[in-house]
Amino acid sequence: MLWGVSGPLFLVDYVTAVAGALAVALSIRSLTGWRTRGAPLTTVELAYLRDRALLACQVGLAALRRAGAVHVGELSTLSVDAPPPARSTPLVRALHAALRQPQTWAALLADPGVARALRRLVGGLVRDGWLLTPAQRRRIALGTLPLFGVAVVGLTRLLESAVEGREAGGPASVVGLLLACVATLLTGWWLCEVPETGAAARRLLRRLRREHAELAPEHRPAWSEHGTDELLTAMALFGPRPLLAVEPAFAQLVGVDPERTRPAASAKRP
Repeated sequence: MLWGVSGPLFLVDYVTAVAGALAVALSIRSLTGWRTRGAPLTTVELAYLRDRALLACQVGLAALRRAGAVHVGELSTLSVDAPPPARSTPLVRALHAALRQPQTWAALLADPGVARALRRLVGGLVRDGWLLTPAQRRRIALGTLPLFGVAVVGLTRLLESAVEGREAGGPASVVGLLLACVATLLTGWWLCEVPETGAAARRLLRRLRREHAELAPEHRPAWSEHGTDELLTAMALFGPRPLLAVEPAFAQLVGVDPERTRPAASAKRP
């Protein structure tokens, strides 16, 4: 089978097989977690989908701060002296409960009540289809196997040609097949990095980022003209940088690094 065709024709067949295997892998990835259920997501849940537990806690604490419930004390401790906002999410209420005794940011993240609230948040996102189950993630990983199978066929032809002196085509065909095999392996390796979020979650985040593009940090929105809801939405969709623009000292206290969150263009300026 490997030797019944010429080098150029084998290369064409190989590229066709790679395209088919890639289509299979991408289809499985894009269809897994396509449907969801449950109520619309809160900003805290959106933040978890975007950047997991740290950003979810930062958004939750920013909600308490904007409501006037959180205050900074000595030795960079945080505490509350007012009730949480009405209809707060379970994670926000857990953060509020943990801060009834002054705590540092690191201690707050390690608080058992906060950890329980995060586990319940994750469980709800998995149940409603926004986060992938282990079985779904395995399905996506297994979808890359056809790519590796095609690469093995191409490498086998090259290796047998080198070892047994069989003709694999002209130099151009050999080099083209070698490059195609390397590209196939690299693509398969890259696709083995399975996302935690489902297709619906990724689609939702892309849509919301387009709808709220004016809140992106690179556009430098005037936060004096926007309310708390817009600030929390911007943090959930674009990361914690908007909090730096509003309250830089508090933002750094809750783990927002101004250097790591700086736009790429600004970071390159002297």
